[in-house]
Amino acid sequence: MTGVLKRTSAAIVASIMVLFVVAATTSAQTTTGSGNGFRISPVRSEYVIEKGSNRQLVVSVENPTDASVVAQPVVNNFISNEIENGEPRLILDDSVPAPKNNFKSLVEVLPDINLGPREKKDVNVNIRVPENANSGGYYGAIRFVPASATGAGNVGLTASVGTIVLVRVPGNLTERLDLLELTAGQNGRAKSFFTSGDVSVLTRLKNSGDIHVQPFGKVQVKNMFGAVVAEYELNNVEPRANILPDSIRKFDDSLSKPSKGWIGRYTISANLGYSQGGGELISSSATFWYLPAWSLIVLALLVIGVAAGGYFLYRRLSVPKTKHGKK
Repeated sequence: MTGVLKRTSAAIVASIMVLFVVAATTSAQTTTGSGNGFRISPVRSEYVIEKGSNRQLVVSVENPTDASVVAQPVVNNFISNEIENGEPRLILDDSVPAPKNNFKSLVEVLPDINLGPREKKDVNVNIRVPENANSGGYYGAIRFVPASATGAGNVGLTASVGTIVLVRVPGNLTERLDLLELTAGQNGRAKSFFTSGDVSVLTRLKNSGDIHVQPFGKVQVKNMFGAVVAEYELNNVEPRANILPDSIRKFDDSLSKPSKGWIGRYTISANLGYSQGGGELISSSATFWYLPAWSLIVLALLVIGVAAGGYFLYRRLSVPKTKHGKK
């Protein structure tokens, strides 16, 4: 009787597991089968537009699927996020007050786009700056979502793709970049003492002006003998990354270790500037120590050896000499 019960229980458990696997597989296939993405280019565009003028941005929109689809354009403002990685944070909620420099107000109304299977079309986006516009930066994104999506104005980034646009309207603008931190780091955290692992340089910059800037410059790392063991150009990408007004951006640049490895005291030196040909040169330095575990063991043995030698020498010198006289 006990054997029958065990076999029955095992059969029930096996049936439940089979049903679970089938359900999970069906769910996975359903999720994988759905795809509403578009391919967009360019990814980012930057313009300088005088008041009373306009520029035309040509955006290429491609339908990579085998089904016809209607792409609906959506225009959003964006601001910097608080993670200091430079990723834009789109303002998707229309109930949120728009920034003083409203990018959406510069973009003329865009029509929906009918795309056949594997079809690509160019969309002409007219960006017009009024005569009475504020000087400064206007930051936004032009996204494309399937017209079938409900509430397209609030569709998240996972359901849409788009192009980032930065517009500079000339005027009485202030460019200022402040260096908040220059330090060695590991895994994104500041450190000044290392025993193992890779080393990176963390550079935190704050835009204290009222227009976006692009930092650049040379960073060098010298050993305790003054020799350069590593150097690189900050923000050495094309196009250079921007820092928006009133925001902080952290650059985490990994260093290549010398062929003989790191050991001793090192000095990081940075000489930085920023875009549009203005601003003062930013110079700073920081130090860190890299002492591998074996060097600490050797150092400890040396300290112990010196201490022991000093102790025995002291004992030898402090023991009074025995005088031998004639009887």
